[in-house]
Amino acid sequence: MNDVKRMKNLVEISEIVTGSDNFFEIKDLVINKMLKVVHPTKACVNLFYNKDYNYSHLVCSATLDYIPKLFPKNEEYGSKIDFSLYPKYIHEAVFEKKIVIVKNLFEDERAVGEEEMAKKEDYVGRVVLPFVINNETVGFMTCYLQKEDELDQKDIDFMSQVASLMSLSISTTKKNKDINKLINKLRNSISNINKGSRMLYSTKDIYYYMKKMSCVIAETTNSEYAMINVYNIDDSGKIVGQKVGIACPEDSINGINAIMPQITNSKSMFGIANNCEINIGEKKIKHYMFTKVVIDSSSELVVFCGGNSEYNTDDENTMSILSKQIKNSIINYEYYLSEERYKEIENDLSMLKRQQRLIMNSTSDIDVFSDNKMYFYHRPSRLVGGDFYNAIDLGDKIVFIVADVMGHGIVSNYIVAIIKGAFEILSRHIDNPGEILKQINDYLYNEFDKMGIYATTIVGVFDKNNLKLSIANAGHYFPIIISNDNTIINDQEGERGLPIGIMEKVSYKSIDYNLSDVKEICFFTDGILEMKDSEGKEFGIEELTAFLLDNSKNNKEKTLSNVKEKIMDFAEDKEKLDDILLVFIKNKDEI
Repeated sequence: MNDVKRMKNLVEISEIVTGSDNFFEIKDLVINKMLKVVHPTKACVNLFYNKDYNYSHLVCSATLDYIPKLFPKNEEYGSKIDFSLYPKYIHEAVFEKKIVIVKNLFEDERAVGEEEMAKKEDYVGRVVLPFVINNETVGFMTCYLQKEDELDQKDIDFMSQVASLMSLSISTTKKNKDINKLINKLRNSISNINKGSRMLYSTKDIYYYMKKMSCVIAETTNSEYAMINVYNIDDSGKIVGQKVGIACPEDSINGINAIMPQITNSKSMFGIANNCEINIGEKKIKHYMFTKVVIDSSSELVVFCGGNSEYNTDDENTMSILSKQIKNSIINYEYYLSEERYKEIENDLSMLKRQQRLIMNSTSDIDVFSDNKMYFYHRPSRLVGGDFYNAIDLGDKIVFIVADVMGHGIVSNYIVAIIKGAFEILSRHIDNPGEILKQINDYLYNEFDKMGIYATTIVGVFDKNNLKLSIANAGHYFPIIISNDNTIINDQEGERGLPIGIMEKVSYKSIDYNLSDVKEICFFTDGILEMKDSEGKEFGIEELTAFLLDNSKNNKEKTLSNVKEKIMDFAEDKEKLDDILLVFIKNKDEI
């Protein structure tokens, strides 16, 4: 019977632990459930923070009577206690990472000095179970034994399993806390970089900006030193001179510059060196990290930070994100600084435009059903846009995506590229458009969250044999569909899912359309709807629908020509137009 009870409670404790990401919310509940099975009626939990074994933090003492009065709560979760006050057998359990059982502390020399407290708390022995994570003791649980208490091996095994589950909960809580702390720190850092960028545009003082940014890098990565260098590079990518270099603290610049050659000569674009020893002036550091980012064809950004704390993958990701933000600020600064510099940046952005055209132009005309083909019209707002379309012909079916990434420029172009990569992989293995959207969101959510960006998206699957279209919508406009008798299906009030990048673990529904009586379908982004005429009136859904009806009998060349002409005639300010993307499925041979 006891075996059944132990197993039942262990299952319940497992469900509690796996169902929560906060150890401090469940610790008392877990202790109480454990004590319902084993003989001890009292237990407590102590934790060590940041590998500091000088102090033990009593975070769970709800079942005790005297000890909480002896050590009153002096911090958020409990009491901070000098660990040297604890008896030797607890030190033994912690540092040797093993379960220690003291049946009678009045007869055990390892418990000398504990007798008075034991009498007042009414116990004669203790079981100490350490919490071990990655071979490090992060805390321990103590079960208090009274005179009549007896423990067999099954009881000890049960308590050991509970201790393992509590270790798992502590680990999960720490990881979540570290992640949230990192995200908040990163967001604050990006906010500071954005503030610095605005100040840079107003003051045109690149040295002041880089001084501030080097301090942001040092603070965010918990580094003692940081330096930002911009180097001139030749056509082969070789460094031929330094444009500007700023360090934090400022007096460390010569010391850091002395070790820069080994970094700049490295072929790696990123590196972490832990447990080394280098000199920065008269001081030594044990760890450093660097990243290189190509700004344009003639310059490269090198960011360095160093100190006496080890760097990890989180630090690598943080430095990469911040370096890209700094790179973008430098590019925009030089863009506004002079016309000559503007032309150099325009050349680099033109490369991104060619990259985007390659992404879009990889989708040639595709036969869909009957005599209908799928093709598109695309006009980016600037050199680089955030609207995106791709279609893949898989024989009996065609899988396609239409997306509108929030924002423009380099960031949106980067997001377009990673969406395309994810879509091309998933579309070959998943038939359901809703599942494709879900997987894209799951795979890319962290990237979107880091960038503070999202994308409205439609994914569709054409079944050529059954003349059926299935689509899933992530916050996008629904298509306009024209039947053979010119009836319009324009379901803009239909249920749309959340845009991708807004929230994790989102599900998307698939909607089916019968194409047997359809002569034209048009997918679009909001750029065509939001363009304004000389009176400030938007083009809108009704005008777009009327345009599609007027051009329903035109072939591809005529339709695309008329789209371009309509935009030029309607839009008052061509320079302020948003990205415009129209994807058509219509008869290829109409006049």
